[in-house]
Amino acid sequence: MNTKKKFGIGTLFLAIFLVSIAVVPTASADIISSSDEEISVNENITYTDAELQDLYLKYNISENDIKFAMNELPNFLEGTILCSDKRVIVTKDGNPPKNLKQDINFDIVISEQEMKNIIEEASKNYIETYNVDPNNPQVDIVNGYALPEKEVKKLVESGKLSIIDDEKTLMEFENSSVSTGTSAITFTHIYRNPYQISNKINVNIFVAKEDSNHHAPTESYYQDTVDALSRFESYGITVNRIWHYNFWDASDVTPYEQSSSLLDDLEEDATWIIENPNDIVIGWVNSMDNNGRAWRPGSFSVCAVTAIGVD
Repeated sequence: MNTKKKFGIGTLFLAIFLVSIAVVPTASADIISSSDEEISVNENITYTDAELQDLYLKYNISENDIKFAMNELPNFLEGTILCSDKRVIVTKDGNPPKNLKQDINFDIVISEQEMKNIIEEASKNYIETYNVDPNNPQVDIVNGYALPEKEVKKLVESGKLSIIDDEKTLMEFENSSVSTGTSAITFTHIYRNPYQISNKINVNIFVAKEDSNHHAPTESYYQDTVDALSRFESYGITVNRIWHYNFWDASDVTPYEQSSSLLDDLEEDATWIIENPNDIVIGWVNSMDNNGRAWRPGSFSVCAVTAIGVD
């Protein structure tokens, strides 16, 4: 990557930070019934149904904990303006971004503090309703099976489970094919070389809309994003965060968890936001085949709160 050194390492740098922070559960599974049938998580790990039930009891795992990991509970932001048919822009002070194009349709602009209040209130209500904390999920889905998160950590530490090697699949160099469901079209990626201007970067965060494939993140991602972006401060960079809710529609992406296709779709849907070399775009989805992917060089990266396999 040929980005300027004091910028950090562009969006790839950012995506790596987000991947390193957002270590969270993965795809879908079946709730285990009570029988003596043995299931195999991988060649090194097998459980009987009774042993799984004992693990759930040991770690105080509820049926709702499992349903949450399986995307069988409502999105924790459902019923709020952040998960609705309203296009919401979030800025630090609640005023529209200065460089916002006049022909861009949006419904409301709120401050980041208002957004935080909505997320915190939604999380509180979710805990009261389902006894599940979207900021602290207790179950990981590993190769299709629901395992207590603490048990997964033990298996990883013992070497019986391996964490996904994100670095092998994080970077995209070539133009790629985007599937529309009935045909594939070639999407020409525009190679950009982002860098800071006057020690400032604008980070536009696009949160995927909820759809039948549950692309909207089911877990809280706000603090992970803020923590990752704060690392730019060590390079003397001021980060201007602009959040975009209900703008990015990823419902036409197939396979729906393929990170390269999601990255292509994000760039197609959000290219309009790039006005200057210091504009960067991050997309957040619920689940992908890895935790994050970025164009190299480029201004776009996509991250997921869960990844298929062990993340």
